[in-house]
This record gives sequence, structure tokens and C-alpha cells, in this order.
Amino acid sequence: MSSETTNILVVEDEKVFAELVRDIVTDEGRGQYAVTVVADLATATAQLVAGRFDLVLLDLTLPDRQGLETYQAIHQSAPLVPVLVLSGVSDEEVALQALRAGAQDYLLKNEFDGRLLARAIRYAIERKAVETRLRESEEFFRLISENVTDLISVVDENGKRLYNSPSYQAVLGQGDELTGSNSFAEIHPEDLAVIQGVFREVVTTGKGQRAEYRFVRNDGAVRHVESQSSVIRDDTGTPRKVVVVSRDVTERLAAEKELRQALAEVKRAHEQLQAAQRKLVQSEKLEAVSTFAAGVAHEVKNPLQTVVLGIDYLRDYVVTNDANAADLLQQMSDAVKRADAIVQGLLEFSAYRKGAVSDQDLGQLFEQALASLESELTAQAIRVRADYATSLPRLRLDPRALKHVLINLLATEINGCPPGSEFYVRTYLRAPAAGPNGKSTVVAEIEARHPAAAEAAVIISEKPAGGTPDDFGIMVSRKIIELYGGKVECQRQRTKRRFTISFQT
Repeated sequence: MSSETTNILVVEDEKVFAELVRDIVTDEGRGQYAVTVVADLATATAQLVAGRFDLVLLDLTLPDRQGLETYQAIHQSAPLVPVLVLSGVSDEEVALQALRAGAQDYLLKNEFDGRLLARAIRYAIERKAVETRLRESEEFFRLISENVTDLISVVDENGKRLYNSPSYQAVLGQGDELTGSNSFAEIHPEDLAVIQGVFREVVTTGKGQRAEYRFVRNDGAVRHVESQSSVIRDDTGTPRKVVVVSRDVTERLAAEKELRQALAEVKRAHEQLQAAQRKLVQSEKLEAVSTFAAGVAHEVKNPLQTVVLGIDYLRDYVVTNDANAADLLQQMSDAVKRADAIVQGLLEFSAYRKGAVSDQDLGQLFEQALASLESELTAQAIRVRADYATSLPRLRLDPRALKHVLINLLATEINGCPPGSEFYVRTYLRAPAAGPNGKSTVVAEIEARHPAAAEAAVIISEKPAGGTPDDFGIMVSRKIIELYGGKVECQRQRTKRRFTISFQT
């Protein structure tokens, strides 16, 4: 409605009375009312369709239509425009019928003056505006409640349902028939007492609460829900109704359970791999270790395959819109891939045969050895910095044997390093010595730096000092490297220790 002018359509076939109504409305409106007068229904409906009116003053007895049908035709032409019926004494009953059908009010033609008419016009327009806003609010709420998956319920202070959204049909298999029922009837017996206590506290204190419980369907199926309640108070501030918004979390809980089981499988597989690695590193009999490694690899591969299938199932059929669960599944998938790579390494190691030499890149062997010891490095919070030279000459040796040596050397350093140490691993080509017989040398250095305050003097040793297990391991590693024409040097300081492995090409 315009804030300046109110457009009023007067539908009256008595010309004198119509002009009187026009004058009264114009005078009382003080320039705010614009009046259009028509004498029959056909003209009135055409005006309503073509123009924009804020109110209709309607005589129910017209030349082309009489009685309640007159109002019905006007309302059908402009259902949002309020109608004020002008009635004679003889058709007052019909006016009442029009009022029940939706008219805002009626006035007897011989019993109103200008002030009464102006007030009736103002009230009719205001009531129609209120009705329109209320209808829009109801329609808005209806659209929301019918299109959300959350469960919306309004209950009284005794727990009787006054309203429930259509989404209850999907969860309980019941919809409109729940209205008027006991809202506690479908709650799982084991949860009933707790939820009733929560409800009583909400009604008593007027403070909503969050709760988790189970519904039991008529077919015996159990659905898990989580709910948040809020109260509606009456004019005195007393809680009279409770609005409960719930969400079915059955699928989410099932997915979380499957994720936990999958994680447990990955953890068990990882623990088995760690145990296999420790035994592999400590074993000095490669043939015996290879047999053991083959058995471990085959045993671990089966649960890994089960985990892979479980991750694929969860990703495709269970976890669809949950970003956190999708990220967790990706982390699990990456962990399984790493575990599978380790299993493949064990299978390769189990195929070991003495004398199986080939051309190898020393940097790649270091990468494989460090990958095998990843869990130990992580446990000790040891950071590795690697710098591998490219295009190094390849070395003729048994890769499995040398990798075993590198694992022993690195494991020895890890066991002797305090947490927070750093490993520096690099490979490079040393220029040949002067003279006609000089040869280039492929060199690899392993330097462990400890987080200590001061350094002691450098001690250079060609032979292991003392008879500790670590020294014995170094001695064994030295002998294996010497079999392939290599050499091991060890430099020790208080805060760091360096191994240098070199092969002349």
C-alpha cells in the first residue's frame, strides 16, 4: 500500500448512495484516499484486474450478481485486497456469510457516518496486512519444515506433540499421525529416564539443552539422534511449549565406527611392519631374515588389502558430504600406500640370493634405507636433510646386502642419538688424485649432529674403538663394504659423528 495515497474501489449501483460514500471517504481521508466508483460486478472485476486497489467497498446486491456470490467473485479477482461489505438490513445475514468467507468487516448502509467509515477502512486495511504477513510467515515456515532433513517438533509442557515436521516420516516411518502423540513413546527404553529428566529440567528452568538418545521404530530398527531444545513462553514468561530440533546421526556414527576399525587395522599392520623392520635390522644372517621377511610380508598384505577395500567402501557409500571424514580417509589411504611399499620391500628382500650383484645408484640405496627407518626417526624426533648428487657413476654390488649395511649404520646412529638430533646425508663424486693411476671416488657421508652446547676435538678412527654392540655392527658393515671395494671411515666429536663410505670407480 502506498504511504501517500490509498486507492479505494466503491462497487455500488445506487448512484446517490455511491456519490455519498465517495464524498464521505474523500472528506475523511483528507487527501489520502483516491476513490473509484463502479456500478456493476463486471466493471469492478475488470478494474481490479487492471488496476491496483488497497480496499473494496462492496454492495452485495448488483445488477449482474447478488448475494454471497458477489463477494466470492470480487475475492477471486483480487484475493489479496481487503473487502468491506456495505449491507442493507435485508441482506445482513448474507453480509455475515461474506465475513465468514474472508471479508474484513461489514457496515449497515443506514448506520454509519464518516468517522465510522474511515475507521472501518483503516482497520480493514491493517487487518489484511497482518493476515498477509502471517500467511507469508506460515508459508515460509512450512517450506522450511518440509524441505529440511532435520526433525522439528513442538511439544507442550507434558511432552505431547503439537507439531512435527514431515522429515519424521523418514526416521520413524510416521508423519502427520504423530501430532497429538506422546513424544517419549518412541525413545529407547534405556534412554527414556534420562531424556524425561532433561525435558523436565528444560520446562522448569526455561533453558534449552542438548541431548543424544535413540529412537525405536515400529519395525524394531534403532535410530540415533542428537537434539537441541528451546522453550516458548506465555505472556507471563512461563515456559509452555518446547521446540525440539533433532538430527538423525545413525549413518555418521556407523561411519565413525568403521573408520575406527579401519584405523585399528592400519595400526596393527603398522605395528607388525615395525616389528618386522626391527628384526630385519638386527638380523646378521640375511638368509634367515629373508625367510622371515617373506612370511611377514604375506601375512601383512592380507589385512592391508582388507583396509584398502574398507576405505574404498567408506569413501563411495558412507562418507559423502563430511569434509573431515574425507580428509581422514585420504590420510588412511596414504598410510596404507606407505605400508604396502614397505611390504614390497620385504618381499624383495626375501628374494635375496648371494652374489646377486648389479649396477646401483648409491643415493637411491640411502633413500630406501631411510624409508625403512622412518618410524624410528619419527619416534626420536630426528630430522633428516639429504643432498644426493645426480649422474653419479653406478656401483657394481649387491643392493640388498648394501641396503642392509646402511640400515645397520643408520639404526646404530639413531639408537645413540638424543631426541631432536639432525642427520645430514649426502652423496658426491670426489675428483681423482694426482697421477696417472688416479680414479674418481663415489662418496656418501652420514653426519649426526647432537643438540649439545660444546664440541670436543675431532677423533679420526679407521677401526672401531671398544667392543660395544654398536662398534661390532660397524665392524661387520665395514667388512661387507670392503667385499665390494669400498671403505668406511668414522669421525667422532662430542656433539656429532660422521660416517664416510667411499667406492673408487
